[in-house]
Amino acid sequence: MGPSPTSWFERAVDVWRREGLRSLWFKGLAETVYRRAVLVERPLDASLAGITTDVATSIGLLGEAEVDDYLELRPETSPAEVRRRLEREHVCFVARHEGRIVSAAWLATGRAWIDYLACEMPLAPDEAYLYESFTAPAFRGRNIPAVRGTYEARYFRDAGYRRLVAVIIPENKPALRHAEKAGWHVFGVMGYVNIGPWRRDFLRVKRGARPGERVP
Repeated sequence: MGPSPTSWFERAVDVWRREGLRSLWFKGLAETVYRRAVLVERPLDASLAGITTDVATSIGLLGEAEVDDYLELRPETSPAEVRRRLEREHVCFVARHEGRIVSAAWLATGRAWIDYLACEMPLAPDEAYLYESFTAPAFRGRNIPAVRGTYEARYFRDAGYRRLVAVIIPENKPALRHAEKAGWHVFGVMGYVNIGPWRRDFLRVKRGARPGERVP
């Protein structure tokens, strides 16, 4: 059974109060016929200036024997899904505090599946796609994702990659601000219109972009 009309109304009022009418409009469309996401990139030829945090952390890659550690941070993810990603050679960077994972993000190469848009995005050989960046609520606002992100960028730059790409829902203003602070730049938008069995995908990139490297 789906949410009741009352719960839908309460959610709508909450979004309207916190984020405004425009956000409510697009979130309503996202639940029905229209979705879009902002495309962002982080060039790896830029300076990777040191970013610090006041939390004692260690950064590393998630190992196959550490799946349970990751699930403590993301209990909604199934163990089988985590292992499937590792088998596909996706890499997961984790930040630990006192041995516990407090922040993590996945990166894929070759092809990337975007859940929010229900589509697959092919990647150029020198691109990596970042997804499911998450930090424990108690550790947000303390630069931990930015510190972790510097390690991610160095890892892929040293491996010969040119840039990282990701998608962000436009209504997620805090995520956009944090991404820009960490050196990410908006270069386009992608999405779809879906009416019954008919679906049309769209892509818009900034002038001068090379669509062959950026389109889904």
